[in-house]
Amino acid sequence: MDKTVRLWHLSSNSCLKIFSHSDYVTCIQFNPVDDRYFISGSLDAKVRIWSIPDRQVVDWTDLHEMVTAACYTPDGQGALVGSYKGSCHLYNTSENKLQQKSQINLQNKKKKSHHKKITGFQFAPGSSSEVLITSADSRIRVVDGVDLVHKFKGFRNATSPISASLTANGKYVVAASEDSHVYIWKNEADCRPNRSKGVTVTRSYEHFHCKDVSVAIPWPGMGDAWDMHDTFSGEQPELDNNADDVASANHPPTPVEENFVTEGSRSASGYHNSPRHATIASATNSYFFDRISATWPEEKLLLAARNQSPRVSMDFSNGASQKMSAWGMVIVTAGLRGEIRTFQNFGLPLRI
Repeated sequence: MDKTVRLWHLSSNSCLKIFSHSDYVTCIQFNPVDDRYFISGSLDAKVRIWSIPDRQVVDWTDLHEMVTAACYTPDGQGALVGSYKGSCHLYNTSENKLQQKSQINLQNKKKKSHHKKITGFQFAPGSSSEVLITSADSRIRVVDGVDLVHKFKGFRNATSPISASLTANGKYVVAASEDSHVYIWKNEADCRPNRSKGVTVTRSYEHFHCKDVSVAIPWPGMGDAWDMHDTFSGEQPELDNNADDVASANHPPTPVEENFVTEGSRSASGYHNSPRHATIASATNSYFFDRISATWPEEKLLLAARNQSPRVSMDFSNGASQKMSAWGMVIVTAGLRGEIRTFQNFGLPLRI
């Protein structure tokens, strides 16, 4: 909160460079194509593009509204900027110059209400037009181009700078909430109606308790779930001989604990879940469940599940494989008291 942006390298204990602003900085992002540049937004209503080598502003523009969110488009040739009053502006940033192209209207025409501040942007994986927008009216929206196509409801965000995130495969949306919970929604883009039929609204979600959580993001680099059909098809996977392959999947390290599955951990829908360093609780009993006591390394998880829980069986004829796409998902959280936690979904289905 010293009105600066500071550049660090993980191998160094000291700050490399300082970029001073005239007011508090609310958002920054490196150019995804050329990381010699970054964009910043500030409460002084200005958006700036900075050159890191030159340590100076390359270009800037004044929104005349406090800037609360900013991000580059995936190709680095554009930027989205959100304000305290709820406006979203799309800029062309080619040659590191800011030129406004259009404005995205999130106004609710029926209620005629003013949306609160924009708190975050994220483009959908593999898309340069579809973007996830979080705002302080307890809503998460998906906009394609300038058209609103999807809304997610259920979490609480009235005053905090909470920003929702998509998983690497784009199938789930994760967000912290002011009620000390983390929320997860399915993002089923294929099920959206045609634009002429209106906006898709998703109200169903999973959530688990995480006291004073302010940030929740999916672990980067984790795409689709492992091939569960091969794992449970009757052939024993030789995971012990392929530990390097498992490690290369960019999974976070997991502590080894005893008592992989407890009898009391099974829910009515037949899934197990194991958090890392905490307990995951569920609201709607589909992926996340509470009272699980253990977490194992991924390379031994499936073998242990078979050996210790022989009732595990899977029937993929009814599309269960698609329901398992959240299996192995890792969520990293940060809290208002400085605590960082990791949770992992080990949702192994059981026939009951």
